[in-house]
Formats: sequence, structure tokens, C-alpha cells
Amino acid sequence: MSKYVPIEEMNESQLREQLDAAYRHWDDMKKNGCSDPAWPDGVNLNLVRNHIIYFYRFLRERTSKNVQLSMFDAGMDLQDERPLPPEVPDNYMVPNGKYRDRLNGRYENLLFDPNI
Repeated sequence: MSKYVPIEEMNESQLREQLDAAYRHWDDMKKNGCSDPAWPDGVNLNLVRNHIIYFYRFLRERTSKNVQLSMFDAGMDLQDERPLPPEVPDNYMVPNGKYRDRLNGRYENLLFDPNI
């Protein structure tokens, strides 16, 4: 197991690894749901989405040019930047998830829409 490196000290390749892991985690949660006993899948999907945004912020800082040609484009473009996962309703539950019944009786109005 590798030593923990704070995000502020990560280099570009480490940040890209974190991004890849976060995208894989989001895709797995979207397909299978999660096992969090306290929160619907939507809350956790949005949390991982926020992690992706956070990693991109640091990656942009690491890869930005030293000279800013415009006040609007400093570090904004990354090569091979993937689109962000969509934001989902907080009460969303993966319809065919492994743990879809874990919140029965704890939340009202859970959303099991397969089109999200």
C-alpha cells in the first residue's frame, strides 16, 4: 500500500490517478448503488462528483502556464478532460442496486428512476 500524499503535494500523474479512481467509483455506484446505511445513492454519487471537481481544480493549477494571456483562460483547458458525471437528485436510488432496500422506512420519496 502506498504512502498517503496530501492532494496539495500530488504531482500531475498522481492527480490523474485520483481522477481515474473517482470516475471508476462513480460509475460503479451508478451501476450497483452503494452500501451506505445512512444516505441515498444520490447523495453519495454527488459527493464523488464533487471529488472529481476538486481533483480537476488541483490538476488545472498544476498544469496551468506561468504566463496568463487572458484573465479568462488561466489553466482552464486540460488535455483529455472527461465530462463531469451528471448531478443527480439527492433522493435517487439505483433501481437494480445490490443494496436498494437498505433505507426502507428511513426516507420518504426515494426516486428509483432508471433514466437518471
